[in-house]
Amino acid sequence: MRSGAAAVDAVKTALTVFMYVFLGCAGLSLLLLAWQQDLGAALLYFGVFLSMLYVATGSRFYVGTGLGMLVVMALVGYAFIDRVRLRGSIWLNPWADPQGSGYQIIQAMLAYASGGLFGSGLGLGYPTPWVPVAHSDFVFAAIAEEWGVVGGVGLLAALLVLVARGLRIALRATLPGVRQAPLRVQSAFVSLLAVGVSALLGWQTLVIVGGTLRLIPLTGITLPFVSYGGSSMLMLCALVGLLLRASAYGAPGGGWGHER
Repeated sequence: MRSGAAAVDAVKTALTVFMYVFLGCAGLSLLLLAWQQDLGAALLYFGVFLSMLYVATGSRFYVGTGLGMLVVMALVGYAFIDRVRLRGSIWLNPWADPQGSGYQIIQAMLAYASGGLFGSGLGLGYPTPWVPVAHSDFVFAAIAEEWGVVGGVGLLAALLVLVARGLRIALRATLPGVRQAPLRVQSAFVSLLAVGVSALLGWQTLVIVGGTLRLIPLTGITLPFVSYGGSSMLMLCALVGLLLRASAYGAPGGGWGHER
């Protein structure tokens, strides 16, 4: 009994040390991203990291610590990095410079307003001359102008279904009946892989849509499977391929890891 309790304590200690090291590495990575002023990628990776950390540990303390790190980094960036300060100022009051720094977000807001509930019609909007970067950062504003709230919500619902299916794959990959240690490790890996891919798709959608809706400061990342960009599309297809492979895990005849 004592040896078993000691083993459990040793495992808990090792996991605690690992999580603190993991938090430190994630904070260092985000610091480097912020130093290079790639704020969209920093926010995206940090959200994925917190999602996977919560799923792996179930601890709200780690998530709260991570959110605290995010707030501190945001305040430090606003105080010392000009680009972060500019993004924050545009978010708070884009009308202070409507023909300059606030032009993009103002045109996006006008596109949302002109679209209304059902939109102006496919091909009948004016995204190209008025909405800047309508093929990439502001593609959701262009879609909402032509398809309206109904079309925009439909697009978000389609992406939400993809995220939900990824989380369902993660749940099915847990394989609660597995007793062999190698299969348990493999099961946890597949589950966290599916959670990470799903979180990446969800956070990426949330960050770019929230930025164009002025819910959060605007960051320049792509809307999954919608925005223009060859490298983005290639990586998203690769991520969906990983989800499809992970979906076979635990299924009868699905190959790796289905034997218990």
